[in-house]
Amino acid sequence: MRLLRHAVTLPVLFSGLCLSALGQQQSLTDVQRVDLAGPVKSVSTETTRTDVVWSQPGGPTLAIPIWCQECEFDPNGNRTKFGQMIDGRFQGEIIHLLLDGQGHVTERIAEDASTGETTRREIVGPFGNTEEFHYRNGELQSHVIFTYDPYGHRIDWLTSDGAGNQQGRTVVNTDKDGNHTEQWDWGKEGELLLHVRQTVDPKTQTEQFTSFDASGGIKLTWTVKDGKLSSYWQLPGSPSQYGDGFSENIGNDTFATYNCHSDGTCERARIHYVYLDAKRRNPQSVEWRDESGELLCGAYYEYEIDAHRNWTHRVIWVWSRSLGERKVYEIDSRTISYWPQ
Repeated sequence: MRLLRHAVTLPVLFSGLCLSALGQQQSLTDVQRVDLAGPVKSVSTETTRTDVVWSQPGGPTLAIPIWCQECEFDPNGNRTKFGQMIDGRFQGEIIHLLLDGQGHVTERIAEDASTGETTRREIVGPFGNTEEFHYRNGELQSHVIFTYDPYGHRIDWLTSDGAGNQQGRTVVNTDKDGNHTEQWDWGKEGELLLHVRQTVDPKTQTEQFTSFDASGGIKLTWTVKDGKLSSYWQLPGSPSQYGDGFSENIGNDTFATYNCHSDGTCERARIHYVYLDAKRRNPQSVEWRDESGELLCGAYYEYEIDAHRNWTHRVIWVWSRSLGERKVYEIDSRTISYWPQ
């Protein structure tokens, strides 16, 4: 599975995600989406960040963030509270669920925990949200409509402002497995912002990616064969853009990551994960090495684990060339309660 980064790289997360992963997310409960296991009822987290200055290159995450600081869930794993504690007060949202006769969520209404005002309303279908309404001070700010293919993959989402004017639209083509094959992104007034095409040939283990400008000319193209980059071309002199950074899962819990430039050169690295158990939920170490195998940076974890294999205490150590040694980067403790079974 390939992962793409946008031109502006986030420090620890990918901005782009292939559509097959999106499809997999739709089958998970809210508990599972925040990397928790078991009948979780509530989570409360305390985080201490040290003064260690450390950052990683753009790509797969080394220091795994906490997806759920202060959360509550119903017995079916649906989130009913989400936010964090700030100066001793909960800041976030309370989520009210509407269910059908079979217990499936058909609508979510989120309200600001401090003011009680509605901030978001979601209409839920069999594959995920079909509509979202976002509010501020009681006024509609945006409306999003989602469309899915018969296999449950999201293929179209249209965003409008409170007055119904288009703010953006994304249309994608996918195969039955949810692999992203072509995508178009439009902004206001139908302006084309992004058009990319991706193909995968499982027989030859060949992947191709091409991005186009508004007139249909090629801006960037690359080919990966057997998990290795075989060709790369970008319009000479063009700025960094979507598609010039990407990673390939090459197996054995390892990603090959490429950071390419308009002169046709690419920097290649490998990121290898070691996990506590076969379910690959809690990493013990993540190391980023260059093409020669030299360690560039790494993150190392110590845990206290409960009976559901959720961590209740963790320490993240980091290493980089500039640090020269492993240092404590973050200490996290969380209290988890569970629904009786």
